Amino acid sequence: MRQNKQMEVAVVSVEQLHQEFEWMKEQLKKEILLDVEKLGSKELLTRQQLADYLSVSKQTIINWSKEGIIKPKFIGNRVYYKAEEVNNLLNQ
Repeated sequence: MRQNKQMEVAVVSVEQLHQEFEWMKEQLKKEILLDVEKLGSKELLTRQQLADYLSVSKQTIINWSKEGIIKPKFIGNRVYYKAEEVNNLLNQ
């Protein structure tokens, strides 16, 4: 038996859509800050861990490092990021 599926469409202005995205961005930022704060201020994060916490790709973390947005710490041949620095950056 086939069920009818209905779709709802909402009409919103560009301004309303922009406000909704800004609200969502702030909520995500709050969640990320809580996660980073839970890590502790002295903890080091790998690129992948940082990418997971910020919900971005590993390549984005590499690009941000090259652009000087975040500062990597090199230990041997490995790359880390200080949780405290990430937290400070997010609070700016």
